[in-house]
Amino acid sequence: MPKKSVREMNFFERMHYSLSSKMFHTILMFSIILSLVAVSFGFFLYTRAIRNRYADKAYTLSANVSLALDKDLIANYITETKKIYVGLDQNTKEDINSASYLNSFKRLKDENYDKVLSLLEEFATKNEADSIIIGYGVNNKFINIFSVNKDGLVNEPGFTQVIEEEQQNIIETLNQNIPIFNVQSDNFYCLGNTFLNTSAGSASIVTYFSLNDVVRLSRAFLLQYFIVLFVVTAIIDYFIVRKMKKTVVKPIVALNEAARDYMMDNDYNVMHFSNVDIHSGDEIESLALIMSDMEKKIAKHVQDIVKINGEKEKMGAELNVASQIQEGMLPNIFPAFPDRSEFEIYASMHTAKEVGGDFYDFFLIDDDHLATVIADVSGKGIPAALFMMASKIVINNLSTIGINDPGEILREVNNRIVKNNPVEMFVTVWLGILEISTGKLKAANAGHEYPCLCKSGGKYEMVKDKHGLVIGGIENCKYQTYELQLNPGDSFFVYTDGVPEATNAKNELFGNERLLSALNDDPSYSVVELLDHVKERVDGFVKEAPRFDDITMLALRYFGKETDELTIDANIENIPTVTAFVDKKLEALNCPEKVQRQIAIAIDELFSNVAKYAYRDSDGGNITVRVKGEENPKSITISFIDNGKEFNPLDNKEPDISLAAEDREIGGLGIYLVKKTMDDISYEYVNNQNVLTIKKGF
Repeated sequence: MPKKSVREMNFFERMHYSLSSKMFHTILMFSIILSLVAVSFGFFLYTRAIRNRYADKAYTLSANVSLALDKDLIANYITETKKIYVGLDQNTKEDINSASYLNSFKRLKDENYDKVLSLLEEFATKNEADSIIIGYGVNNKFINIFSVNKDGLVNEPGFTQVIEEEQQNIIETLNQNIPIFNVQSDNFYCLGNTFLNTSAGSASIVTYFSLNDVVRLSRAFLLQYFIVLFVVTAIIDYFIVRKMKKTVVKPIVALNEAARDYMMDNDYNVMHFSNVDIHSGDEIESLALIMSDMEKKIAKHVQDIVKINGEKEKMGAELNVASQIQEGMLPNIFPAFPDRSEFEIYASMHTAKEVGGDFYDFFLIDDDHLATVIADVSGKGIPAALFMMASKIVINNLSTIGINDPGEILREVNNRIVKNNPVEMFVTVWLGILEISTGKLKAANAGHEYPCLCKSGGKYEMVKDKHGLVIGGIENCKYQTYELQLNPGDSFFVYTDGVPEATNAKNELFGNERLLSALNDDPSYSVVELLDHVKERVDGFVKEAPRFDDITMLALRYFGKETDELTIDANIENIPTVTAFVDKKLEALNCPEKVQRQIAIAIDELFSNVAKYAYRDSDGGNITVRVKGEENPKSITISFIDNGKEFNPLDNKEPDISLAAEDREIGGLGIYLVKKTMDDISYEYVNNQNVLTIKKGF
């Protein structure tokens, strides 16, 4: 595959990777492979026929020679040869190439010897054999008695050949009267053998045919055949490709150019495929006609899209205005009541569409009563948004006319909406009215999600309040009002079903357990931090899965009436509430963040010290934290007052910080740290109370 795209290639690269080039190369390669297979198979058949022919010839010649020879005469020569060989001394036997060794066998040449040579020479000439050898084997040696070719004697009688280890297979094959073929140093030959049995023993008649000329001519023929076949194949492939280029490639190129022009032309009304002239009568012509029809449909579709987009833009502008109107209907300026220090409140709404059906609301009924509302309208989009605004207005109006009973307010809201609800929509509502001075919260639930309440220093838990029927269902429904007591540091959280019913890609729900887990990751969060954290946890759970429902949340933390004292249970879980109480005073004095951290550490140490030891011999008690701030110079004084037994932590011996941690006595390090970071620390026992006071200037 090419590393570049077609658009990045130059002219020669495009020619190389063109369809015509690929087609030619493919057909040529296929033809060559087919030709090679055909030639290889033909050459195999030819070679096998040649082998069979020479094998028969070699075997037949050796058999005919054995029939033509006088066995008694050959027996005499075998006997005489053996006598000569046995009579030789050992040194002469070992040097078979010496003149003395060969001269020992010259006496075999007599008148009959020449007659046998003439007979063998005649056989060799008529059968075109390269040599005929008659001899026998002894001690891994083969002794020639007769060795002739068409020109006469080849080797003198007694010529001896040593049979090497690699030649044993050849000898064993010949001994079975099986012709063999072999190659030695690019020498091709065929051997045939027949045993001539005489009274003096057996003699081997070996016929030898050289195949070098046959192999040379075969190679030349094969090379010429391949060259001719390649040239003919190339010519035939050229005309095939030329024909296919005209009938296949050229129409495809025309379609390709039309497609490129279509992509480059921004005017979809100009027809490109309709102007392509293809009359091949095959699938390519059918493709061209389909592309032409598709082009016309796309042009029509584009016109429709342009029209739809215009309408969609208009609708989008209208939805944007509707979204702004909806956002303007909800309280969206925070802090909402900057002049009220008794509580903090925050709410958020994230719609699944441009406009949503959820809504929240909070407003002061009078100076001492705060109404909080969260609701979820059935359905989505503009109908839900319109129903939402109507419901919000009715709830707001009825809550401000002095009824001051959430259950009664919801009953009247339901009756009014039922009478004017032709589309039969409904809304779930949770309504709470907080008496700011006392922390008493009255609430009623019309089919909405359970609220979550967090007591100071504790964790968020769901309040399983009694649900009434949804608003807009049946006229004259009753809704039960219940009360919750909020103490300083307590908070509550309300939400719509878009939070627990948020769904991830595995179709799993976020659920109430994950919601409570998110709320309790840090119950000391401010209301803004709390809502942001829950939204972050929901988004992390849902990830890329589509969101189908609005996510609306509201949280309120109650501080109570502004005071310089906070009395709270002696429980270390209340440390965050105490810290938040003091931080509020410090922020009013514009205390630096570094000093705030030091004071927070001191509060943690001193409060936990009192909580652990002041009431350990009793059933527990309270701690009063008294705060006094000074403007000039800026400083703060914090006193921790408890009714436990008299105990002065300042009397404890200070730890020796020069020692290693494992060598120091346990305890005292916290008070030591407070002494080092605060400007002053003092203790007194007054009116049966322990009073521990710290002071820090900034």
